[in-house]
Amino acid sequence: MPEIPEFYKNLLVSPGVATLSVISADGSIQSTLVWPDFDGEFIKLNMTEGTPKERSIQREKKATLLVSHSSNENLYISIRCELHKVTKDGALEHINHITQRNMNAERWFGDVEPEDSGDKEKTVVVYLKPVRVYHT
Repeated sequence: MPEIPEFYKNLLVSPGVATLSVISADGSIQSTLVWPDFDGEFIKLNMTEGTPKERSIQREKKATLLVSHSSNENLYISIRCELHKVTKDGALEHINHITQRNMNAERWFGDVEPEDSGDKEKTVVVYLKPVRVYHT
C-alpha cells in the first residue's frame, strides 16, 4: 500500500467531504460527495445499499477519492483505490460515527434522517484499498 502522509491522513478523518469518482454502467464518470474515514489501512465510506455509486463500485472494483483541505483547496490528495469489500457489518455504527464527526448529531437515523428511514435504507461500509496516491 502506498504511504499516505500524516497531514493527508488527518484530512480523511476530519470533518468535511471528499469527492468519490467511479465509472458508471454507461462508461461515464460518476462523482459524488462523501464523508471519508480511514482506519490506517482502508478508506471507509458509508452509503446506501443499491445506489448507483454502490453498484458501480461493486461492478468496477475501483474508485478515486479526492480530498482537499477545507481552508486551502491547493492542498489536496487524490487516492486511486481498489475495492477490498462491501459489508453491512458495522454499517449503522459507522454512519453514526461519521455523523457525529460531521454534523454534531448522535445518530444518522433519528437525528438527521427520520428514524423509520433506517427500516427502508440499508447502509453498507465500503472498504477501499489505496493503490496510488497523488498529493500537493
